[in-house]
Amino acid sequence: MAMYIYQTDGHPVGFRFSNFIHDMGGRPLGRILGTHVYRIDGSYVGELFKETVVAKPTVNPRSIQPVSPPPVVPAPGASFRRRGLVDYGYRDVFHLLCEGDQTPLYLDEPMAIAAE
Repeated sequence: MAMYIYQTDGHPVGFRFSNFIHDMGGRPLGRILGTHVYRIDGSYVGELFKETVVAKPTVNPRSIQPVSPPPVVPAPGASFRRRGLVDYGYRDVFHLLCEGDQTPLYLDEPMAIAAE
């Protein structure tokens, strides 16, 4: 079973597979080390807090060595929209994982299914 990653408003935007965060289409976006979240290129993004990537103050955040992206994995399937996160004062920064060429897929978009 996938561990979904949510926006602070409760919408699922990605999932965790091993130590990597993928968008809802299965494309790798970032890496998790402890609670620290990094882009594939090694730049620091934020912290994983209550299944959400947020800008939580931390001591001395730094970038790490870039890694080769893992392969695209099968999408885990639809997840429910959960109640929004209590406002702890941390800004949602999941979108920073998606900057550049990486565009996330959201379940709210229509999906084409091939018929046999």
